[in-house]
Amino acid sequence: MKKLFIAIMVMMVVTSCNSFKINVNLENSNGKTVYLQRYDGEKMNNMDSVVAKDNQAVFKVKKSENTDAFCLMVNGWRRPLTFFADNQDVTIKGDYQNYNGIDVLASESQEKLNIFMKEANSIEDEQEIYYCVLDFVKQNIDNPLGAYALYRFKWAFELGELEKLYNLMPENMQSGYKIELAKYIENVKKTSPGKTYINFTQTDVNGNAFTMSDVVGKSKVIILDFWASWCPDCRKANPELVALYNRLKDKGLDIVSVSLDTDAEKWKKAIADDKLTWKNHVSDLKGWGNEVAGLYTIAFIPQTIIIDANGVILEKNLPFEKMEDLISSTLR
Repeated sequence: MKKLFIAIMVMMVVTSCNSFKINVNLENSNGKTVYLQRYDGEKMNNMDSVVAKDNQAVFKVKKSENTDAFCLMVNGWRRPLTFFADNQDVTIKGDYQNYNGIDVLASESQEKLNIFMKEANSIEDEQEIYYCVLDFVKQNIDNPLGAYALYRFKWAFELGELEKLYNLMPENMQSGYKIELAKYIENVKKTSPGKTYINFTQTDVNGNAFTMSDVVGKSKVIILDFWASWCPDCRKANPELVALYNRLKDKGLDIVSVSLDTDAEKWKKAIADDKLTWKNHVSDLKGWGNEVAGLYTIAFIPQTIIIDANGVILEKNLPFEKMEDLISSTLR
């Protein structure tokens, strides 16, 4: 009996040494399903899921040589929370309803990321953000931290520099975000000015299937607009977009709006409140996982893509004044 007890204790110690815990404590999360995710090759997969009880969930993870990031996703969030464990216990705490206020206590890598993200998020000037991110990426170009930071702030970089930094990363780096960067770079090339638009089908506000190819060519110019009801910058930009549409709709301008919403009612209410009177509004209600946004490499919103009657992309993300000049000259 004594030998059996010792054997059990040894097994428990060995098992403990070969695994680590991810402890989640999020207020207002009781009863919600919490998912632990990680890239497996080219795809983000659910490793495990737990229903939060008393606002807590615990995951036990086997240690491995893979130092890539983990992601935590809870029903109702628009994007997962990324963190680096490095085979050490992790504590994630905060309020489920305050995504940006959640703290992650984990490895030395995570502490580096915490410091960097706090600095980057405190900067308002886009040029200063660029230099902050560039410095961090260069310091971590040989590990998954650098790949994640570059992917997270990819919008701050011109395509050429983004590709150059990507090529400096080790070929054998085990990072799902490095794989996503490669996809992003290739897709940006496919949707750059001069390229033909990418066709898609998505559901409109009435639950019907809308296909982009059905409207290309019927108007002289189409603005493909990416937005969301929850996006403050989008809502601020909508009055100018509405005014532009009203000035030029009779001359051949149309708009197709793709929403990165997750709540159908909030999406429809924002359309009505902001007086977005054009016909074509679509969404798959997957938030940042919107499939059309993925096709067009949408890394931030609002974004606009101008497409002519032949389906050729003329420009992307022009200021409204320049956008109107380009559209007006195309409509003549």
